[in-house]
Formats: sequence, structure tokens, C-alpha cells
Amino acid sequence: MSDDLVRRIREALEKRVEYSCSFKNASVLVPLSINSKRELHVTFIKRSSKLSLHGGDVAFPGGLREGNEDPIETALREAWEELGIRREDVRVLGFLTPTVTRITMIHIVPVVGLIPMPYPFRPNENEVTEVIQISISDLYRNQFENWYGKYYKCGDHIIWGASARILTNLLERLKPIIMPRASP
Repeated sequence: MSDDLVRRIREALEKRVEYSCSFKNASVLVPLSINSKRELHVTFIKRSSKLSLHGGDVAFPGGLREGNEDPIETALREAWEELGIRREDVRVLGFLTPTVTRITMIHIVPVVGLIPMPYPFRPNENEVTEVIQISISDLYRNQFENWYGKYYKCGDHIIWGASARILTNLLERLKPIIMPRASP
């Protein structure tokens, strides 16, 4: 089942996405895992409140492009720096639609990758205060909307802004796979 699930997720994603010429560029890794019960989970980080940009936010591991990196190189480098996720442990499945942060105007390319579960994360204490894994089913159940847009509240964690837009794009693409319509 998990091989079929991975194949269907890959088919639902963009095959290629480029950085923008008009903005500062960044990339995030959207780490998916399948647990022993064959449930799909997403891994987030809680950013240190000491960070000048987006401190204290629940986000995907990621950051600004360095040099001539492509989006995959940026996402994998940042996942290593922030969580200790080794490149060879990530199976890149594809991309989500890029988004631009509304305040800092950074163009973010989301790279979706599959990592083993459980994973021996090694969070960088200067950047990450918590590693958060949430099941896809909990995310579907905990979607809300206000004047700012969609957001997600799971326990004490609120996912909003660019991370929520990326997550919404992921959940929209996964919905036909995870919750197929019942046959008549």
C-alpha cells in the first residue's frame, strides 16, 4: 500500500519548479512520513523566538537560497542544518506551487520529500525549539479560516501565513488520494 500511496502522491505534485527572477528566493522541505499504521504525517519545526525572521512560528524546515542552488539543494541543505535530516534519507517526490511571503516578499519553493519514520532528528538549538509531527487526518480536521486566510490549529500549535498556504496546497492535492469519493 505505501508504494502505491507514494506513487499517487508523486503524480499529484509538480514535476519541476524554478526560482523567481523577481524576488529573493528560498526553499522549504515538506517532509512526509508514513508510520507503521500506514498513516501519512507531516513534519514541522517551531522556529526559535530568537530568530529575526518569523521567530516562534510553526514552519517547514527551509531558508534562503545560497549561491546557485536549485530549490532541492536549498531545501535539503536547510533540512540538514535545522533538523539533521541527511540528504540520502530524503526521497524527493515533487514540488508544490510556490508562494511569496507577504511581509518579507520572499519567493518560496516547497519541495515535497518522504523521510523514514521514526526519524532521529537532531534539531539545531539556535534555530529550532521543537519538532512537530502531525498526521494528515488531524490537519484536515483542524482547518480554520479568518480574514487573513486558512490556518491550522493542532493542540497548542498554529500554522498560518506562508506555511498554511503551502500546507493548504498539499492537502488539496492529497485529498483525492487520502479521501477518495465513495462509489455509488
